[in-house]
Amino acid sequence: MGKTYRPDKFENFLNAFGAARLLLQKAHENGSLLEGLVLYASIVDGFCRSALILKEQLETKSSAINESYIYQSSDKEFISERKIFDLAHSKGILDDELYKEIGRLYAVRNKAVHRFFTSEFEYTHLEHVLGRYEITYQKLYKIVHELEAEQIRQKVGMTRAAQMSDADKERARRAIYTKIKSGSEITFAKTLGVVSVTEVIEFGRQEGLFDDCRVCKHEKVLHMDLTAMERREKGNEIADYVAACLAEGCNCRLFIS
Repeated sequence: MGKTYRPDKFENFLNAFGAARLLLQKAHENGSLLEGLVLYASIVDGFCRSALILKEQLETKSSAINESYIYQSSDKEFISERKIFDLAHSKGILDDELYKEIGRLYAVRNKAVHRFFTSEFEYTHLEHVLGRYEITYQKLYKIVHELEAEQIRQKVGMTRAAQMSDADKERARRAIYTKIKSGSEITFAKTLGVVSVTEVIEFGRQEGLFDDCRVCKHEKVLHMDLTAMERREKGNEIADYVAACLAEGCNCRLFIS
């Protein structure tokens, strides 16, 4: 087993599920087949990684998390999707049929991303492929749910039986949206491998995400109507949802630059 995880890495891993599903819904609404394919492939990988963590915790009767499953800091520590699928199959998480189907779908993903010019792949083929990916998604969701239920039954591992309060749900929604667009120059730099301070600052300036409200002094990212954003009541642009400040104890009703 790899090194013990750091909480911030696991939080990022969990937030990715909600973010990917929201983005997948948007891709479906817009008819963006290629984006949907990439997101489905990522979610399937994420589910398999989650299942491996849950399974190993049941086996070891602990809450230990192998960080190599949830975070990649360098190519040397990388566990590929294919390796994750193999591990999940070897541990009985994936049966033979599901394992083969994931392999077939992942091969299509690779053709679409890496072999668009050098294979018979056609964009409209994805209409059929995404339907199969959704079936696979539902099967994996059930597998993870059953492993979580088993942890609760045995009272081992990281899963806890609890009801989420409205405040908990709101915090979860905020965390998910930061995975989509946090405005953080730190995560931007990590994504691009940026070493130029000028480039990072320019990114934040263009997005306006670092700007403080002239009234309450809180950043613009805290002035988002997340409920309306989740329902897409005002459109698809984050800027459309600037509203009352969400900072604790703040009464500012609208971001003013």
